[in-house]
Amino acid sequence: MTTRLGLLILGLLFTSPSILAQHSCPEGFNYVGTLSLTGSYGDAEEKKGIELPAGATIDTSYQQTSIRARGGNRDAQSNLRAEDIPRGIYLSPSGTTSLGKGWAVSKPELKQVESRQRFGMKLYCTTSGSYENMGGCEVEVEVCYKPKK
Repeated sequence: MTTRLGLLILGLLFTSPSILAQHSCPEGFNYVGTLSLTGSYGDAEEKKGIELPAGATIDTSYQQTSIRARGGNRDAQSNLRAEDIPRGIYLSPSGTTSLGKGWAVSKPELKQVESRQRFGMKLYCTTSGSYENMGGCEVEVEVCYKPKK
């Protein structure tokens, strides 16, 4: 019995992290990766990008219909609308909102860079307000694409 339990634990330790990872991609979409930004004090803002897999073809008949592009304090602003997201791409943003923190995402773009497609967008988070000394802020965006059949 103890040997079986030990083997089970070893099996779980060596299981591929991608199998264990939970992503918020809709059914029929492929997970590309997560864009993230961490700020330690005040505001953090940066354009982040990620390459789609080599040979990825995108089904551009899909258009995301809604998105939550900001959260938390009023300093975190975004005018991103779902129709601004490139066709065939699905985004799931989130971030810290406790203790006066906020986050926002904007300016998504998909472009060809040499032989691969690259998705990028602006990420922003803030610790502004009276809670600036209460830890940093974070924002992340899971990026998925709908493969062409």
